[in-house]
Amino acid sequence: MDRRLRVLPRAQSATRTLPGIVALAALAAALASGCASPADEAGRGRAGARAGDHARSAVTAEKARVQARRAGRTHEARAAGNGTIPRGARADVVAYVVDGDTVALARLGRARLIGIDTPEVYGQVECYGRQASAFTKRLLAPGTRVYVQLGTEPRDRYGRALVYLWRRDGLFVNRELALRGYAQQLTIPPNVEYADLFRRAVAAARAAGRGLWGRACAGGSAAPTVRRPSFARRSRGYRAAGGTLGGRASVGDKDCSDFRTQAAAQAYFDAHGGSPTNNVDRLDGADHDGRVCETLP
Repeated sequence: MDRRLRVLPRAQSATRTLPGIVALAALAAALASGCASPADEAGRGRAGARAGDHARSAVTAEKARVQARRAGRTHEARAAGNGTIPRGARADVVAYVVDGDTVALARLGRARLIGIDTPEVYGQVECYGRQASAFTKRLLAPGTRVYVQLGTEPRDRYGRALVYLWRRDGLFVNRELALRGYAQQLTIPPNVEYADLFRRAVAAARAAGRGLWGRACAGGSAAPTVRRPSFARRSRGYRAAGGTLGGRASVGDKDCSDFRTQAAAQAYFDAHGGSPTNNVDRLDGADHDGRVCETLP
């Protein structure tokens, strides 16, 4: 009995000191975790530096990819000007030529050549319009095999495909029309892939006095005065005036070539408020009699 009484105080003393030991151990662990050794600090610094290096490398790689894409587009534009058909261009066949800058293709249907504008041949015939149409027909006889690249914006509001066109021999038709003086430049974003190429071609034609830049369309002759460019002027005027053009109603850039018959063109003209004094989309001829596209069947 006495022995048990002597042991009990010692056990109680040990029990009372146990929480203190646990608390001291926890404090020591916390201090150890908060006071990293120099080696640990150096390790963390190296890890942060590696993360920064990775981030900088990613940014550098992305810049390199962007520059490569730009260089690729520039190279492709130069190659197109040198008669090289770009990768990814689709094969098609010419069905017929509508006018100088519009063709019908077997697969794509009616297609508008991007980046250029030729004078009109329907409705009000413009200077060098017939020559431009005849030249395109010589370049693209029915059955001619061609390669087509769609623009960034592939179709216009009327469903026409917007295209760059090459013959199998590498002739870039859009550029050829500009270079020979049958077309002017017409740039409508986002289809600007070959804008610089067309600008140089038009400048060369103008400097040489070719085609519509020659004396026949310079004014002062019996030939009608060329409108430079009719399509571009209508488009800019339409956008700037918020849907009207010089006080006359306009709904876009419809041409007579967009209609199969005179009756269809007349119905469109009348439905949009056309009259002898309100020449919608300039479909009425020079006589301003309110009867449009009189050359159509």
